[in-house]
Amino acid sequence: MPLLAMGASSGGAFVGLLPSLDASSGIGKLACIVPEIMGVNTDVNEHVPTLFIHMPRTSPCGRCAPASSVPRRRRGRETHDASVSGRGAEPQKVSAQFLTKCLKEDQAQRLSKAFQEQHLVDSQGFLREDPRHRRWIATAESVLGFDAPDSLVADESCLAEVMNVAWAKHEFTAQFAEEIFDFCEGKELKLAQMAPGWKTELGPIEVFEFGPKQGPLAVAIHGMAKSMLHEWDHTAKALAEEGYHVLLPNFHSMLNGLTPGTISSDSVSIVVKDLMRQSSNNGISMLLGKSWGGGMASKISQDTALKVQKMVLVAPAELNPWPETCAVALFWAEDDAVVPIRKAETHPELQQKLTLFHKEKTGGHRVLDAYVPLIRHFSHQRAEAHKVELLQKEESAKRSAWNGLHTSFKVSLIGLLGLAVPGYFLYRRRGEKDARGKRLDAAKE
Repeated sequence: MPLLAMGASSGGAFVGLLPSLDASSGIGKLACIVPEIMGVNTDVNEHVPTLFIHMPRTSPCGRCAPASSVPRRRRGRETHDASVSGRGAEPQKVSAQFLTKCLKEDQAQRLSKAFQEQHLVDSQGFLREDPRHRRWIATAESVLGFDAPDSLVADESCLAEVMNVAWAKHEFTAQFAEEIFDFCEGKELKLAQMAPGWKTELGPIEVFEFGPKQGPLAVAIHGMAKSMLHEWDHTAKALAEEGYHVLLPNFHSMLNGLTPGTISSDSVSIVVKDLMRQSSNNGISMLLGKSWGGGMASKISQDTALKVQKMVLVAPAELNPWPETCAVALFWAEDDAVVPIRKAETHPELQQKLTLFHKEKTGGHRVLDAYVPLIRHFSHQRAEAHKVELLQKEESAKRSAWNGLHTSFKVSLIGLLGLAVPGYFLYRRRGEKDARGKRLDAAKE
């Protein structure tokens, strides 16, 4: 069975030595090695594909192998080196949403606000210093008090670990877990291929591509959080399998401060139009957006130059009117605390225009795997609004059929009982009468 070897820091150095072992070691066949935040000795690795995961503040990665010294082909397919292709774990904002990985929502909001007031984070929410200095601990203890979720001990506390990840220096991260497994399984065709420097009127932008270039165009816009940049990947892969050419622009990669939260919807529309033209399309078959990206998608769908045929929105930060010719599917988790589902209830006139409104009981503020087959199904529908309700109608019909069957069963059961119970008692009375007669006859004798 193929073996994946993965390690961080000194563990990364250790897995870098594994390719030098021969078959007698009993270690098995190495499909790949994945050293995190550590370089490897490439002199002992002549055949095992290697994927580097690095953090920009880990300085310096002096022994990191240059791209030319890492095996670049595997059974005829090019491999990808994260330290070259941009698979680095960048610093993350210590927002309330980020802190909910370890805290309850109200605790996360209070602690995030305290970090801002104590100037432990900058104006954008990034940490000002390495959290390993532990100066944030006093603020956390003051805010959380007896509600502290753990001991806040280094290398033990959930909160301490995510703070290290936010700083992005010499920390183990699972941010690229899916890419790691896809890489080691040789699924290159399903990996997002980064095309850095797509030219737009507002400057270059990093774009991830899926699917055949000649397919109908789909553009997916991510949410505000940089940590969720690849949240649309599962959906993009599914649409690529349906023949779509999917583009995922990274709006965090733009220059001149044009990032989520500062870039206008008009500027987003300009970027998307430039990507559309460079991909040799004169319209967008499907526009997708989540949270901030959902609000942007609903706004730019009104741009007639984009000719948006279908739109998929997941918990959009804003819900704006869209063209009558555009079919729209809306997805939301009822426990979403970041953008609550009640926001949709403030737009009843838009709800009436939806092709599909799918709700999940739980899932929070994420693009859920449960949405993917529904989006895939939606991609097959004719691009006309107000025509179908997809699986919701089918599920409703199934429930109605079951309710009807259940009602019929209850009526039949009551009818049977109505006949059986009196019959039983009649039979019993006759039996008792016969038995009494026999006793009287016996007494006479």
